[in-house]
Order: sequence, then C-alpha cells, then structure tokens
Amino acid sequence: MNKIRLEALQADRLDEQIAVGAAVYSTPEVIDREHLRWKHLGNPGGVSTSISARNPQGELVGRSFLQPRRVSLGAAESCAGATVTDLVVKPEERNAATMISMTRAVRAPEGIDVVFHTSNEVSDVFYRKLFKFPVAFSLQATGLPIGVAGAIGRFVSNRVLIAFGNFLASPWRLLIRAATGACAWGTLLMFGPVPQEAERAEVFRRFRDYAGPHLARDDAFVDWRFSQGTLFRGDVKWLWKKQECLGYLAFKQVELAGLKIMVIMDSVLSRPLSGGESVHLKLMAARVAADAGCDAVFTIANLHNPALKWMGGFPFIGIPDRHLPHPTPIFVHAVEGRRGAMARADLFFSLADLDYF
Repeated sequence: MNKIRLEALQADRLDEQIAVGAAVYSTPEVIDREHLRWKHLGNPGGVSTSISARNPQGELVGRSFLQPRRVSLGAAESCAGATVTDLVVKPEERNAATMISMTRAVRAPEGIDVVFHTSNEVSDVFYRKLFKFPVAFSLQATGLPIGVAGAIGRFVSNRVLIAFGNFLASPWRLLIRAATGACAWGTLLMFGPVPQEAERAEVFRRFRDYAGPHLARDDAFVDWRFSQGTLFRGDVKWLWKKQECLGYLAFKQVELAGLKIMVIMDSVLSRPLSGGESVHLKLMAARVAADAGCDAVFTIANLHNPALKWMGGFPFIGIPDRHLPHPTPIFVHAVEGRRGAMARADLFFSLADLDYF
C-alpha cells in the first residue's frame, strides 16, 4: 500500500517530481524544471510542501503541492495559508485508497491554517460527492468579444473569409478605442507609470482594508507572480487618477481553442469605483486586448467581493459555466479558529490565486 507523506520540496529531488509528471503529461507546465523551481521553490511565501504518495520501496508515485501564501485577515492580523496545485498520480498507481488518503491530507496539514483549492471535470465528483467538501464560493467568468477573425480561422482556411472577419472587427475595435477615449474625459482614469515604493505600500494597505480577507498582495508577490515566471509572465498596468495611484490590473495573453485571449489575471484597487469609473476601466481593459490584436478580454473572479465586482456588468458580458471547460468552485478548509473569517461567500479571489495561467 502506498504511504502518504508531507514533505518540503527539495531542489535536489526535482527529478522524481518531473518523472511523476511525465508519466501523465508532456506539457512544460508539468515537466519544465525551471518552471517548477520558480513555482515551488522561488515563491516568496516559502517552499511548497509535497503531499507525496510513495510505494513500499520509497519511490514517488503521486503528489500534489501545498503552495504557501499568507492570508490577510485585517490591518494587523494574518495567518498561514496554502493553495493546492499539481495533482498527478501515475496511471498504474491510481486507486481509491491513494486518492482518498491524498485528498484527506489536504484538509488539515500541520502548520497551515487555511487551504484553498478548486476542482476540474474529473475531480469535482470526488470532492463534492465522495468527500462532501462544501463550496465556499464559485468564481464567475466575464468578458467582452473583440474580434471574430480568430473564431472564423478555427473552422475555415479561406483567406477571404478571414479577411472579412478582420474587416468586421475593425469598426468594433475603433469603437472600443473611441469609447475609452471619451470616458477618459469624464473619469480621468489612465494607465501610468509604476508608482514609488511608498505609494505602492499605501495602495496595498488601502486594498487590504477594502478587499477584506484575501491571499496577501505585496511587492514581492506581484514581482514573483507576474515578472519572474519562466513560462507565465503578466503585464502589470498601474491605474492612476490625476496624481493618485488607485492600484493595478495584471494582464496575460493566452491562446485558447485557437483564439487569442487577453486575460485579466488580477485586480488590486485601493477604493470603490464609481459607476462611470467601472465602465471606463472595463473599456480600458478591452482596449488593451484590442491593441494587442486579441479576440476577447476575459477573466474569472469572485465578483461578489466588493473589490472585484467592478468587473461585472456593462460592457462586459457574463459567461455561463456551460460555456467553460468546467465550473470553478473554491473549497476552503480552515482550522477551528479561522473558520469564521474564511466562511465568507464574498472572499477576495482572482486568477492570480489559481494555477490556471
């Protein structure tokens, strides 16, 4: 029988982690050494813990990682948190006992107060039906189509039709640019330079109070998550109104099903936006996508949180779960003294807190 152990990941044991991943996947997200170093050894929150399934000979046959993150609970209070990532079990070792033991280990790891994870189309049945994990909240998808040429190109190779798709998209892109420019006169919002360290610290302080409990944001996290990645890097755009920095949006361009998508990875704001500011910021995000030649702008987040709800509503369109590869429920496991703070349907949670991109 396989034995489950919780082990701090070590740099000199990456080979066995890569071998387990390669038994199931061939993508660099799973088997690239430098990516694993960045993700699980370079995290400013600390080194990841491996939930390791080892056979009687001590060989690694399955694992998932607990990736550490501080959880901000208030002005002067935080606790140890973690997100679950990278579950892989060798095909010949997949059995009910191993899966149950690995999943149980997620719920109460020593030294971690709160654990966050989600499910996919395979694991969802196990988490909800077998283990009866309660869903703390679910993330909602929202976005705006920008172009149609990419969609046409998925089904046809005729250059005339693709050119026609580009022709249809051009006026829409121009309209987005024009509407963004017009709104700027009223809201005075703009993407501008990186603020000084003291200004960034003030943004994070005000965000902490505005967003409520959340996986903490600071300079170290932003730099690691969006600038240092070997495979995944984001473009952080700082939001200004006159001389005041209001926060940032983090973008990443990805390709999904043949479409170029500009994904809003993260949104950190220091105060609520007015209705006009909310509409304008969505248009600004759409313009970033249009200027990059993308087919859509898109995000997934907990839109019930006050600091994220600006992403819902006009001109963005809500995207039902049936149009996504799978829903995104968030399961939260907290120790006794933290359950009250974590049992919130409006907990701040964005794509920056997940292992999607």
